[in-house]
Amino acid sequence: MLKPSFPLVLAALLVAGCQSSTRAPDKPSRLTPAQEKEQALQRGVYEKLISKVLAREADLANAQGRNGSFNLVMTVDDKNRIIGCDTQPNTKLDNRIYPYNRTLATDLVSICWTAVFPELPSSLINSRTRTAKVVAPVAVYPLTGLSAEDREQRAAALLDKAQNDFLFKHLLAPLPIDSIGVATLMMMSDSTGKVLECAASLDPHALRPAEFKQDDTLLASLVQRCKQMNLSTMPGFEPNARGIGSAFHRIEYSPWKAGLKTPATSDSE
Repeated sequence: MLKPSFPLVLAALLVAGCQSSTRAPDKPSRLTPAQEKEQALQRGVYEKLISKVLAREADLANAQGRNGSFNLVMTVDDKNRIIGCDTQPNTKLDNRIYPYNRTLATDLVSICWTAVFPELPSSLINSRTRTAKVVAPVAVYPLTGLSAEDREQRAAALLDKAQNDFLFKHLLAPLPIDSIGVATLMMMSDSTGKVLECAASLDPHALRPAEFKQDDTLLASLVQRCKQMNLSTMPGFEPNARGIGSAFHRIEYSPWKAGLKTPATSDSE
C-alpha cells in the first residue's frame, strides 16, 4: 500500500472525559494529586497515539477533498470496544481557518467505526457507567496546491482503500468477528473476475495485539468466501495482458467494524 505524505493537516486533540459517580455530598469523589498527574500523563500519551490513527484514516476517508472541521465523538466500553459514534461542531478552533463542515463530518464519521484505535487506559473509563467519551476535534486543510506526483500518489492510496473496503464488505463483514486483527489476502482471478486461487492469513494488529485470536473457523470461512468471489465489480479491477487479475491486500477487522453503522450526525456540543 502506498503511504504518501499529503499536505493535509489534521488536528486531533483528545478529550477523554470520565464522568464521576454520583455520590452523597458528604462522600466526595476526588482524585489525589498523584492520580491526577498519572491520568494527565496517560491522556497525553493517548492523544499522540490516536492522533496518528485519525490523521491516516481521515486522510483516506476524505475522498472528496473537502476542508473544515468537526468533533468526532466516540463512546468506548470497558472492553475498549467502540459502541457509539457521533459528530458535533467544534467551537474551539478558529472558525475563519477551520469552519464547521457538516458534509465533511458526514463523510468522515465512518472512521470512528472502521479504524482500530489504541487501547484507552482503564483509569480513564468511568467505573459506574463502564464507558468513556473520547472527543477528537478534526481539522482538514483544503487539498489545493498538490503537485502532480502527490495527486497520483493520493489517487493510488484512495483506490487501495476502496478495494480494501470492497473486500471487507463482501468477505469479512458477513462473518461473526469477536477479535481484532489484520487479514492478509492474496487472490488471482481470470479476465471475468472469477477467483481462481485465494490464500489468506490472520495476524495481530500492531495497536491491539492482545485482542487477537488465531480463529481457524474465521480463517476457513474467509477463504471459502474468497474462492466464491467475483472481482469484476471491485474498484479498479483490471486483468493483465494475459487475462489474469491479481490482488494483495491487508484488511483490518474488529467487532465494531463488522457491525459497521453510520449514525446521524449531531449538531449538539
